[in-house]
Amino acid sequence: MIRNLIILIALFIALFRLGSVTLFDVDEAVFAEATKEMLQSGNWITPTYNDEPRYDKPILFYWLMSLSYKIFGINEFSARFPSALAGFILCLSIFIFLNILNRKREAIYVVLCFAFSLYYLVYTHAAVTDMVLTLFISASLFSFYLAIYKNQKYIYGFYIFSALAFLTKGLIGIVFPFSIAGIYMIFIEGLDGIKRIFNFKAFIAFLFIGLPWYVAEIVINGQDFIQQFFIKHHFMRYTGVVSGHKGEFYYFVPVLIIGLFPWISFLPQGLKDIRKDNLKIFSLIWFLFIFIFFSFSTTKLPNYILPAIPAASIIISHGMVEFKQKYSSVPLIIAGFLSASFIGIFLIGINKIKLYLPNFDITWMYAIIIVMALFAVVSFYSLLKRKNMILPIACLTFGFLMIISLKIIPYVNKTLQESLYRCSLYVKENLKDRAVFTYKINKPSIVFYSDRKIYKIDSEEELLNRIQKNDKIVIITSVKDLSFLKDKGLKALWEEDGYAVMEKS
Repeated sequence: MIRNLIILIALFIALFRLGSVTLFDVDEAVFAEATKEMLQSGNWITPTYNDEPRYDKPILFYWLMSLSYKIFGINEFSARFPSALAGFILCLSIFIFLNILNRKREAIYVVLCFAFSLYYLVYTHAAVTDMVLTLFISASLFSFYLAIYKNQKYIYGFYIFSALAFLTKGLIGIVFPFSIAGIYMIFIEGLDGIKRIFNFKAFIAFLFIGLPWYVAEIVINGQDFIQQFFIKHHFMRYTGVVSGHKGEFYYFVPVLIIGLFPWISFLPQGLKDIRKDNLKIFSLIWFLFIFIFFSFSTTKLPNYILPAIPAASIIISHGMVEFKQKYSSVPLIIAGFLSASFIGIFLIGINKIKLYLPNFDITWMYAIIIVMALFAVVSFYSLLKRKNMILPIACLTFGFLMIISLKIIPYVNKTLQESLYRCSLYVKENLKDRAVFTYKINKPSIVFYSDRKIYKIDSEEELLNRIQKNDKIVIITSVKDLSFLKDKGLKALWEEDGYAVMEKS
């Protein structure tokens, strides 16, 4: 009964309000627009964005989104549906994996930990590759572990799912599964253990699934594809800062704590007696490899370590079982400390918001503070009475996620995207026969919602040249450049909340 309820709630969280807000810039809007253009052009090999080749990511996610578009139409729900479905299938996959290993108690807790987390809520509701990638990497590693300890035939799953991960996000679809599997086998059996990973027939299956699209792209687009896809979006992204996404070495520590709160409190308990449990060792190697790999990356984003979260959830589920069997105060002390810390952060945040945004509705922040206070109270009560309080913690976590979904995400979307959405509709309805440019802004949602090609201007020199050559030029820009454009002879056609549409007067 509890097991089925948790799985149903995982499905509910993945689908709840999936299409309720407009697409976020930059990544969601780019993927959605590129997939729309793929459907319109019939070019199923080379994705384009704004009618220009887009080599950032491989093809599989575009194909999945295209299928979703065909079923549900071109909208926000269908753009995000592949991620939501992948997240739920991943929950089922972890559950089935642990049941095959006869870890039935851990199986329930791992779904609870993974599905009742901010990571799950956010990335099942994001039209980006990360949840699909995480599904395939996880399925690959589950298959590997089962091939070692249950049936060698599972090795085909290891290679096939690695190929699908390779088609979803490139080289890490190979590097992560094979590196993690190799390190584990060396740790357990020494260098000779690596031989057990290789299977010729499975390798042929990998080549059959993973290589054809890459070969087609190289044949069609040659050096452009190699330079953009492999050099810029693989090696340069790792060794340099791309799109301003820089982070310190410890960047992912607070990200992990927030993304897996409150379950992260059980992580130390889950690491107890790790040498006696091969699954724990495997999960720790999986988690640490990805966590450390991206900690050394110059470019950092919270989604980078998502493929490590299932491994962390497995370790945490062991900690929850251990906590239930042998009471420990450690998880409760950690949960109470984190709750109190978050309360302090939000109280400081409220004062700052009142100072700088006097019209801001802070009701939802008080709601989060109340939930955090209840976390602290439950932890203290459990500590005092030496009782297992996992169910009340799960209920509070669900309430916390609902506040995020009902209040925070819509507010953030309104703040960041609403004026851009209305700007896009204005352009679509009123400027059909005009050449439209953006000036010093990168907002792909304008392309998606205006349903037309938008040209880019990134420098003052280029802007002045365009103005001189084209009497009917239309510019979309942020209000910080409004005065400059007016000085150059442009007037505002439309202006709202930080953005303006301007033409030559």
